[in-house]
Amino acid sequence: MKITLALVWLSWCISSAMAAACVPVIYSTDLMHPHVDPDDHFDLVCLYAMPEADVRAIILDQGERQSKHPGFKPVWQLNYLTGRHVPAAVGLRDPLKTPEDRALDQPAEYQNGVHLILQTLQDTREKASIIFVGSARDVVAAYNRRPDLFHLKVRSVHGFIGEASTPGFREWNVNLDPQAFVRLMRADIPLYWIPCFDGGLWTNNGHASFWRIRHGDVLENAPAPLQQFFLYMLRHETNDPIASLARPMSPEDRAWLMNGQRNLWCGALLGLALDRPLSYEGKPIVRFSPVEVAVDNQAAITIGKSAGSRTVRRFEIQDRDRFAAAATRATRKLLENFPSRKQDAP
Repeated sequence: MKITLALVWLSWCISSAMAAACVPVIYSTDLMHPHVDPDDHFDLVCLYAMPEADVRAIILDQGERQSKHPGFKPVWQLNYLTGRHVPAAVGLRDPLKTPEDRALDQPAEYQNGVHLILQTLQDTREKASIIFVGSARDVVAAYNRRPDLFHLKVRSVHGFIGEASTPGFREWNVNLDPQAFVRLMRADIPLYWIPCFDGGLWTNNGHASFWRIRHGDVLENAPAPLQQFFLYMLRHETNDPIASLARPMSPEDRAWLMNGQRNLWCGALLGLALDRPLSYEGKPIVRFSPVEVAVDNQAAITIGKSAGSRTVRRFEIQDRDRFAAAATRATRKLLENFPSRKQDAP
């Protein structure tokens, strides 16, 4: 059965990606159940739906919180729905003490995330894309342990983190591990920086990925098991996570699900790490442009050439009027075409 499912996935990857090769992906996320922020579930579903994404490893950020909010549950569900066997590991427990901290003194049960990053890089023949949507903790600790491996095997690091233009505002993901962010912004890595806000909380002045949706905008025509996946998450359910996927949805539950509102930062934008553009009527909506960035020891960013600055590629919206519509449309398309295998009886 495992061999058959693997062949099905490989066939789908080849046929859907056409001439484009699947890119090895290491994905670090603060995905949890019960959720802390439901956007993480939308993001992981989009990544699973991209035929270009050969997801090799999922790192579950904030190790100590994972014991009470296990992100393994939604990973199990998506592996089951797609017939895949993507490994996941719990990340480090504590924030880094310094930018150079390798976190070797943290308990063994929280080392698996860093180990999985390094083992995945060691094993891959092609260069991998690293994407993170929570803190940079495990990615940075892995870099601090093996910078040579990163230089040899990492195609790009795409980080959804930070504030693009307001130094006094410390964004949530930065605050989870400020020293990891300092190291990230100073490290010799191919960094593609996607700020979460630009201009302060809930603000996007053109260099952030933040936008809002109504659930029905992206879920209305998604496969029924995937709709159940989101209902299970939003209702904080604790029953069998696999059996729940085949449960019929009542009209009341469906109406409640579709009418929900959601803040998003990633969704279809994860495809930027895989050379999947975001377009509207054939015109590109976003790009990455080089910018000089310096970060102080308190994780405050300064934009522009200065002592200690370096060049990173920063996210930029080219058409702000159409950005939200384009991101929503692309996310909806991924969810509608989610590669669910034929479901067996749980």
